[in-house]
Amino acid sequence: MKQLSLNRLIVFIFLILASTSFAQTSVKVSAISKKGNPIIFLPHIGCSSEMWDGIVKNYAENYACYLADFAGFNGLKPIDNLYTDNYVNDLRIFIKKEKLKNITLVGQNYGAFVAVTLASDKSLDIKAIIASDFYPKLSMVLDPAITAEKLEAMQNSIRKGLIEMNADAFAASQKQTAEMMNFNNTADVDRFVQWQQKSDRKTLAETLCEQLRGNLIPDLKDNKIPMLVFTTWYFAKKYKNMPISEADKKIKEMYGDTPNITHAVTEEAKDFIANDQPAWFIIEMDKFLKQHIVGK
Repeated sequence: MKQLSLNRLIVFIFLILASTSFAQTSVKVSAISKKGNPIIFLPHIGCSSEMWDGIVKNYAENYACYLADFAGFNGLKPIDNLYTDNYVNDLRIFIKKEKLKNITLVGQNYGAFVAVTLASDKSLDIKAIIASDFYPKLSMVLDPAITAEKLEAMQNSIRKGLIEMNADAFAASQKQTAEMMNFNNTADVDRFVQWQQKSDRKTLAETLCEQLRGNLIPDLKDNKIPMLVFTTWYFAKKYKNMPISEADKKIKEMYGDTPNITHAVTEEAKDFIANDQPAWFIIEMDKFLKQHIVGK
């Protein structure tokens, strides 16, 4: 009888684990909760989905929350090529397999790039997108007059720099980036550097290059999915002394006349807004979800 009970316990544990973690070839999805309408959280390049933990805790009671991790990031086994296409395709497979409806996608920068790309598949029931530090055409932000030749040179530089850099120089570079651009909190900086160190260098380089080559402005031209976009004005204020009233003009340049879009702008947070300013992020996300998604 004891052996039978032990076997049942093992089977039970296996079923629980199987129900909370879904591994595709290029994406690992973990179910934090399964009650209510689904929210899928997507990380930035080289990051763990743990970056969303503070936000997920606020929604897990009333929404089915899923954390997605991408191959090659934070120690996950990498794939060989077509990174974004594979991530998008495996997320599509997951959504259809689980028969998810009324979906909200939440992404940080590259994660938002993946989210908007995924949402272009009209066979999926995606009802809302929440994007943080998102650029529909990243190359335009870095250089508005960029040419194909300049873009190719930029990509070659990214590949060479990220792949050939030794471990110490790479860690120092990532720490400098995280301190200057990403986070106000030292603990977040340290965690980010650890994630990057555990990530596959080729994957880091190629996902960034794919994002640089990408142009989602045409996809957003006739956008019918409500979007909430978080943008920081921290750097414009600090380094250029530009008032936040100038933000609308810059946002217009990036997004044009994209319909069904709401912008939330802060002067306090660096690029990882949900980590630097979680309370405000949740307030804005709550307002948006209550307006567009029936989840509570």
